[in-house]
Amino acid sequence: MKVLPSEETTLTVPELAELVKEGPLILTRNGQPWLTVKDVSESDWESISLASNPRFRDLIEESRRSYREKGGIRLEDLRRELGLDDDSGSNAAGEGGNGS
Repeated sequence: MKVLPSEETTLTVPELAELVKEGPLILTRNGQPWLTVKDVSESDWESISLASNPRFRDLIEESRRSYREKGGIRLEDLRRELGLDDDSGSNAAGEGGNGS
């Protein structure tokens, strides 16, 4: 990860884009982290949007906190509760559960 003082740079946006292909870049202002620039060309819009959404991050953190405090539910219990329990080993689409 590169660190670059914003006061000392004259890089253009295309130059920054080329630089971050090697890894994230932190721009500083007055010696403090100010901006992060990173290449997201391999990401999809939904992932980028959710990762930067404070409400979504709060929801994930609350879910993690609940799991730590109360535990979770076993997959077979969830499947049974949702009516997906199938003793034949096939899934809801009627395909074999063993990859056939």
